[in-house]
Amino acid sequence: MSGQVDQTPKWEGKVPLTAGIIALVVLVGGLGLWSVVARISGAVVTSGMVEVESKRQVVQHPDGGVVGEVLVEESDTVEKGDVLIRLDGRQLQSELSIVDGQLREIAARKARLMAERDKAERVEFSENLLELAKVNPEVERMLIGEQALFSARREALQQEAGLLREQNKQIEKRIEGITAQLNAQKSQADLLGIELKDQKNLLQSQLTQASRVNELLREEANLLGQIGRFEAEMAELRGQAASNEIALLQLETRRREEAVTTLRDLQFREIELTERQIDLSGTLSRLDIRAPVSGLVYDQSVFAVQSVVRPAETLMYIIPQDQQLIVSARIETININDVFVGQEATLQFSAFDQRETPQLRGQVTRVSADVVRDEATGVPYYAAEITPYESEIPKLGKGKLLPGMPVEAFIQTGDRSALAYLAEPMLGFFGRAFRE
Repeated sequence: MSGQVDQTPKWEGKVPLTAGIIALVVLVGGLGLWSVVARISGAVVTSGMVEVESKRQVVQHPDGGVVGEVLVEESDTVEKGDVLIRLDGRQLQSELSIVDGQLREIAARKARLMAERDKAERVEFSENLLELAKVNPEVERMLIGEQALFSARREALQQEAGLLREQNKQIEKRIEGITAQLNAQKSQADLLGIELKDQKNLLQSQLTQASRVNELLREEANLLGQIGRFEAEMAELRGQAASNEIALLQLETRRREEAVTTLRDLQFREIELTERQIDLSGTLSRLDIRAPVSGLVYDQSVFAVQSVVRPAETLMYIIPQDQQLIVSARIETININDVFVGQEATLQFSAFDQRETPQLRGQVTRVSADVVRDEATGVPYYAAEITPYESEIPKLGKGKLLPGMPVEAFIQTGDRSALAYLAEPMLGFFGRAFRE
């Protein structure tokens, strides 16, 4: 009886200990089993913002100018092709009118010069100039002036050529007269030569006096001198006639050369003016700055008429409204190996009430091929685009996604056991330690 009383306290002390050990074993075993069996989803957490798939469209003007009219305001809805801003084109139009007038003047001058080059009877103007002359008095006066100048120059040339021809006619008449005198002198010289020969024969026979022979010799010398003067005068007159003929040819040649040279210079000038005309016409056609896409006007920087727009200056942005919205996310370089196109992602929009707005599912649709650097901080990152599924959008209810909204994205990287998560830091530590 006393032995049984002694054993009761001994067993009563071992029961709690045994229960504790069993509970500890169950707890540790359960945690171990859970760490091996349980799968925990991994994710790359990143931030981003909502953007339009084709990005916002910048509105610029290649030439710049002075604002003539502003037709939109901030947040206005516009359609593709709508006029947003109209630049003042009065100065450009004035320059174009001057260039057009210079080109018409060149065309008229070219027509006159070609007529002079081709020895035409009158100037043949183009049909375009003739049609313009019917409605434009200035063009009509210009054509009349060119025709009058052509006629005056042609008449002056004809008069100068006629004077040279008249001089040659007079020279021919003088040559005819001198030729007659020369022939007469030669006949006298022939007769005198016969008489002189006879007198010389008589002088040898002493039938005449020497004075008579000497007198005949003097007459012969005088005749020969006159014949020489006539021949020299004829040669001089023929030289004058030849010079006049050369001058006559040079008149026409010089006129043609002047016309050809001036035509060549005008053609170069015409090319320059034509290029300027095309440039001005193109600039005038671009005075209306139009919307590149349909959407909302955003970040407008031009409001006042007569303000100056610099070439390629950003005037405003158009945010497309008929295109799909995406999430532009920045992936840290350390996580790029875990992100690829096609991954599932969960999107959380901090602009909405988190108690009422569910998370949306989406998919990674693009990852940049190379690292990108933030322009402000220089921090490197990879750019990624996440597209929400169309079936998820209705979950927002009354909420509406707008470009610029902040987004927190959870890009799923795969499931791993809890033991793998717990062991990874230790394995990494020991791996580095052994390498060192």
